[in-house]
Amino acid sequence: MTDLYLHTMFALGGGLGAALRHWLTRRVTHDLPYSTLIVNVLGSLILGLWIGYLGGSVEMGEDEKRLVFGFCGGFTTFSSFAYQSLQLHREKTIVFAAGNILVSLALCWFALWLGLVLTR
Repeated sequence: MTDLYLHTMFALGGGLGAALRHWLTRRVTHDLPYSTLIVNVLGSLILGLWIGYLGGSVEMGEDEKRLVFGFCGGFTTFSSFAYQSLQLHREKTIVFAAGNILVSLALCWFALWLGLVLTR
């Protein structure tokens, strides 16, 4: 397997993830950072399901890793999460920002765990 092939798999996954994130965020309200929370939690669930499925009886190959990590990396968005948390602090209060951070981290961790558990 060549490096070009592995990079292409990562780029393909990232492009698909970014396109799906764009489509989804245009359909979710923008009052609070719900769309970012939704894509980050879904991305964590997808990663947990994928790792759990391939990590069970099947060894995850490099092309599968590149595709799923590329997809989840393109689909989820930490930079938007950080920016929106800062905006919540500026426009509302530190409580809103801290709530967004804590809820996001807790739900993403839970979704990843759930994906792993569901594939056992």
